[in-house]
Amino acid sequence: MAVDLGGELRWWGLALTDCWTRHRALAVLFLIAVVTLSWVQPIALALGVVAFVWLAVSIVRRYRHGMTLDDHSIQRRRDAYVNWLGQAWPELMLRLGCSVQVTNGPRVVPTFVGYTWGSGALWMTISLPLGMTREQLALRADAIAESLGAHRVAIAASDVGISAMIAFTDPLEEPFTLEPAEAVDLRAVPLGLTEAGTLWTMRLGPQTLVAGSSGSGKASLVWGLILGLTPAIKSGLVQVHGIDLKSAMELGMGTELLTRFAHTPEAAVQLLEEAVSAMQARALELSGSTRQHIASPESPHVVVLIDEMAALTAYQVDRDLMRRANNAIALLCSQGRAVGYTVFACLQDPRKETLPARGLFTQTIGLRLRDAIETSMVLGEGMREKGALCHHIPPTLPGVGFVVPDDGSDPVRVRAAVVTDEMIRAAARDFPAPAQIPIVLPQPAEANPATATRSRRTRRTPKGEEE
Repeated sequence: MAVDLGGELRWWGLALTDCWTRHRALAVLFLIAVVTLSWVQPIALALGVVAFVWLAVSIVRRYRHGMTLDDHSIQRRRDAYVNWLGQAWPELMLRLGCSVQVTNGPRVVPTFVGYTWGSGALWMTISLPLGMTREQLALRADAIAESLGAHRVAIAASDVGISAMIAFTDPLEEPFTLEPAEAVDLRAVPLGLTEAGTLWTMRLGPQTLVAGSSGSGKASLVWGLILGLTPAIKSGLVQVHGIDLKSAMELGMGTELLTRFAHTPEAAVQLLEEAVSAMQARALELSGSTRQHIASPESPHVVVLIDEMAALTAYQVDRDLMRRANNAIALLCSQGRAVGYTVFACLQDPRKETLPARGLFTQTIGLRLRDAIETSMVLGEGMREKGALCHHIPPTLPGVGFVVPDDGSDPVRVRAAVVTDEMIRAAARDFPAPAQIPIVLPQPAEANPATATRSRRTRRTPKGEEE
């Protein structure tokens, strides 16, 4: 391996400089002691040897523990930034109006009480003064980021108080893929990564709504969920019933993974109503024995996957089909969780007129949306104040969004993994559903020719007489 001699010399020089900066008081005392005791050569020599050994050990320890030249430079810059931030923070809070007036006293600002570094971000621990809320500080997050030269600032609750994440880079900027799952945990299906760099998983059970503008990355979530369930699909533990009214353009590539598939309005409504009937029958079977369904090949967990749901619930020309679809979706969302029926639906327009059952979806994921009103519609009131700004996501980041867990906790910024056509074809080939159940539409009742009556046709003359 080639050695960068210049880089190594620079590292050792910086290490010596840093050692002098942190221990110069001790070094000065040592020099004074050496000069004072120079007439006693053995003592001076012993002190010199001790000092040399101490210096060599301290530097070698830092080197051996993996602190390269770049790490050393980064650490020095981080220390300098934290020192500057500690001095600038009170003034910044005052200028942004994040302060509380104390009776007969000065204004009190949030205090900076601790920090850690990780994943290209500074995680600050903040103590709020009495009378100030987290939402007041979160409303200034954009201004704080601009003032501190950061990419993004997010305010969240933590175990020790209020946590402020100051991100200098976007960890979700680059697209990525996930390795195919070898086993499935229905409580943690992998979909992508969180802003903190951890794996983003979704629990199968809560009724989930994904909202995002065209090109925001909804397909990555649809296929990410299916591919994350492939081992369970092949074993029969999970069935996916897919609906795609965009002429099967999205789900058509992997129909082998779907137990049932509908791409026309009539077939979609039939699929939904049969799912409701099966769900209610299962509820009767479980009644009195358990209150929570446990998936098995004999009684699988059913995922009703609907791509672009508004085509079924709002844009449908046949009003009767639209009414039946909305009723079936409402029943599945309100009664399906305990008996193992999950609705995973995507749409572009989150208005109540588009989806009457919007309030029945207990887990929501907001991708790029058009405005702040749509963000509140999807994620709920107060989530924008907690940092969920779906309307600020640029078009260059498909798959990036905010998810609000079903327990109503703080929103989490996430990005779905990229799913390629090759990955879909490979999954359809290697993990097909054990059976594919066709959708049989009921035939319209035909009129009986024997009982049909012919209406009497008459024609009146200009004088009013019949012919």
